[in-house]
Amino acid sequence: MVALSNSLSTTGRVLLVDDSPIALEAIGSRLMESGLDVAMTSSPREALGLATEGPLLFDLLILDVIMPEMNGHELTRHLRGHARTVNTPILLLTSLDSTDDRVKGLVAGADDFFTKTAPDAEMLARVRSFISLGKMRAHLQAQHEAMARVMREPEAPTPPQARVEIIHHMPVMGERLARALRGSPLGGEFQLTQRASSQRMTSSDADLLIVSYPVALEGEHPLLKRFGFDEESPAILVVDEVESTMRRVAAFDAGADDYLTLHTPMAELAARMGSAMRRQRRQRQLRTSRDRAMLVAVTDPLTGLYNRAYFHEALGVEFRRAQRYKHPMSLVILDLDHFKQVNDTLGHTAGDQALREVSVRLRQTARSTDVVARHGGEEFAMILPETDLEHGLIAAERFRAAVDGTVVKGARGGSRAITISAGVGCYPAHASSVTDLIELTDAALYSAKRQGRNRVCAVSHSTEPFSMSASAAPTPASIMERLRRLVSDDVESPLSATRIAARMLHDASAPGDSLHALTSQLHASSEDVRRELLSLMDELSRNLLETTRRDSH
Repeated sequence: MVALSNSLSTTGRVLLVDDSPIALEAIGSRLMESGLDVAMTSSPREALGLATEGPLLFDLLILDVIMPEMNGHELTRHLRGHARTVNTPILLLTSLDSTDDRVKGLVAGADDFFTKTAPDAEMLARVRSFISLGKMRAHLQAQHEAMARVMREPEAPTPPQARVEIIHHMPVMGERLARALRGSPLGGEFQLTQRASSQRMTSSDADLLIVSYPVALEGEHPLLKRFGFDEESPAILVVDEVESTMRRVAAFDAGADDYLTLHTPMAELAARMGSAMRRQRRQRQLRTSRDRAMLVAVTDPLTGLYNRAYFHEALGVEFRRAQRYKHPMSLVILDLDHFKQVNDTLGHTAGDQALREVSVRLRQTARSTDVVARHGGEEFAMILPETDLEHGLIAAERFRAAVDGTVVKGARGGSRAITISAGVGCYPAHASSVTDLIELTDAALYSAKRQGRNRVCAVSHSTEPFSMSASAAPTPASIMERLRRLVSDDVESPLSATRIAARMLHDASAPGDSLHALTSQLHASSEDVRRELLSLMDELSRNLLETTRRDSH
């Protein structure tokens, strides 16, 4: 039978398993009163089904050790063997205070234990600590699974050696802890560093920090204030000289992973260290997977640069920052010259190689604060924070020079030198919105194309976006003229050309010059004009389709 609380102010979901109805009711009530959502069962087998296959996901599992159907150690091993509960924190509940019993539980995969007679404050502090851990693990696991579906790559191997740092104020403490480490499941597989103070310590590469209570929670700069509850921090074990319920609660509330005393038996000390290390390593693997997943989501697979979606998000953020702090910022949009000819004469493999070579040179030339992205097809874009027009032009010229003369070779012979053309726009000199900045910089790029390519052009007073002006009503003739120029001059950039064509048609449907009116004019035009317009649009569409298909591979 399962009982579930009706708490509306839930701070976590707990599954409590105990074959004693009295203990189940007593402990369950204490947990519910603290605002937790608690499912309770007296059957270990039912608990196993609920945790691994039931409709609810639990943040914490609390298991009685001594049960007739299946003891807590055995149930823990089953739970750790299931993908759904492999990372769920497990606390063992016991009426015994046996070192052997505790060690068995930790070795089976439990995170900790507490006795049924433990003070409420201590029990609830431990429960809160592990619920926070459970939620963080569940979040990381979800991101890890999402990454696995996207990448289908094996996980990075676990480092062969654990990194352990002991920070203490007593030599005897350091010696005892070092002996316990050598007797832990880690064996000799660890690098040990000892220090007497953490005063200047703001980060650590260690997997496990073992710190004395005064270092962790006392003094002007207690270590747990700097590291507690930080998902990037190491596992932290607090070691005290004497047992104190008040100090134990304070340690857990501050974010400690465990609390021990110098009088803790050596076997238990070793088992707890091993348990903390296993938890930390798994969390670190999940964080690494999450970070890789995030990188995949914003990275262009061919070049390794940021992708178009990330670029536009970053541009919006940087533009707002420039407005807020009244700083200039520059945008550079560049395009490979005659890229279609590279594909046509050397093949698409050479075209891909050209894109990769250009991306490497752009990344090497850019500052660490610049955002370099593949905007689509053979077009790249760079966001230059806190950069005025003069320095934006200097940067764009560096990009152009870095690429100039790069040679790509075809698989069947032949080669071509690669050059780029670039447009530079600046806020606030040229535009007051992100959209205007992009359009004007795009127009500057095509000015560079029209002036002979392999050059940099800035937005100027004469620069106009490739859109129909409000004062000039769109006509079939004006649209035809612009489309001819797009196809004849810039056929190697179908993505940008098609975007401009779409913008032209969008502008043509503005109030006063509706698309319906434009369509009527086109129908009234000669058959030759209509045929050429359809042919031009068809060529733009084919070029865009070819580019999109190539990028998808």
